[in-house]
Amino acid sequence: MGLYLQHTVVLCFSLLWMPLPSTSIPCTIEVMQDMMSRLLKTEQTESGCEGVWHSLQAHLQQTHQNLTECYQREDSFKGLETPHSTCQPLLDEMEKQASKKLEMINADMQRKLLYEQVEIAKTRKEIGKLQKQLTSIQDEFKGFYQRLLLLHIHAGDRRRALHYYHVLVSLKEPNLLQTIVKFVYTSVRHENHRLENLLALVKYLPTKHEQMTLYRLIQPEIMNRTTQHFSFLAIIASLDMNKFVKEKEETEYKKLRDALFNLVMKRWQFQMLGGNYQDIVAFAKKYPGYFQKIGEQVALIYPKYWFQFSYSQYVTYPNLLPLPKQRLQAFRVIMRQIKQRNKTHFSYYLAKLAKQVDICEKYIKQHYDELKTKDQLIKLKQQFSDFDKTNGYEYYLKNVDKLTKTKPPIPANALRPKARDGRTGRR
Repeated sequence: MGLYLQHTVVLCFSLLWMPLPSTSIPCTIEVMQDMMSRLLKTEQTESGCEGVWHSLQAHLQQTHQNLTECYQREDSFKGLETPHSTCQPLLDEMEKQASKKLEMINADMQRKLLYEQVEIAKTRKEIGKLQKQLTSIQDEFKGFYQRLLLLHIHAGDRRRALHYYHVLVSLKEPNLLQTIVKFVYTSVRHENHRLENLLALVKYLPTKHEQMTLYRLIQPEIMNRTTQHFSFLAIIASLDMNKFVKEKEETEYKKLRDALFNLVMKRWQFQMLGGNYQDIVAFAKKYPGYFQKIGEQVALIYPKYWFQFSYSQYVTYPNLLPLPKQRLQAFRVIMRQIKQRNKTHFSYYLAKLAKQVDICEKYIKQHYDELKTKDQLIKLKQQFSDFDKTNGYEYYLKNVDKLTKTKPPIPANALRPKARDGRTGRR
């Protein structure tokens, strides 16, 4: 619009010099056609100068009309308020309303927040109560599971006892192993069979640490009771502890094992000297697997006592054992001792031994499959000829009465420990 205004002003001055209907002298202005075309901002047309002139007049009239309307609009706005004066109050009002609305929303949110905080506090309180109840219930269940565990130990139900043991371990029951050992010894009447059941359970505990810990707890309890440390219970515990002992290393754990084993073995060996085989045979019947591990050691007589006890009674011991392999094992131990200690006067010992081997062979044929022990019997019989190549097993068996009429002389260097009444032992 500014460009048009500039040309319009120029043209308005020019129009003042245009010929008007009066008595004045007409004035002619020479204007180039291309100049008028530039005023119109159009290219030259074929209508020539006259056409351009008419177009310029029309353009000037339109421009004049536009300017007139513009001035009129400007005059009409002078009496009105400025945009700032009309919009600011409205803006202020809207800000006030927005502020009030925000305050209302904030107050409402504060109320809701307070309500939620109160509800959260109530919920937390309820959760605390529930947690206490849950803890109480868990404690009750722990106590229930613990009673079941101990009852199944008492009853010897290893499978169920292990189940409840695992349950209590998963519930992180503290001092569980100590509780078990304490239960075993709460009753003097039942402590032996409870310990026996517990020993059957220990080896199935999930970790080496648990097993070793329980053996450490059991060992001093056994040692404090003569009814246990002189019994097969001590042997079972010590044999089970073997898997955690390295024989070449002197450890505290090995000392615990040895203390158990040596006490009962010493007692059993003295029982063997006195011809009392009841405890040993009972152990062999009830725990043949454990007995197989110590059978040779049990049947072995200390050299210093070999000539001081009743060999006639001792040689009957193998046939008191329940299983053929146990009997043959004991016979082999006796044969080995005769070879070591009776290299000269051996007929007496071999004749008594041959008689018992014959009893064993008949027992096996009657109650067991003799083929399973045939090779062992043959090897045992063959050893009878190791003393005198001319006489074998059959010779000693046929001449038992003849060969056992006279007892062989005792070697001069043989020690003869006296009994309490001053008498010497008998063969």
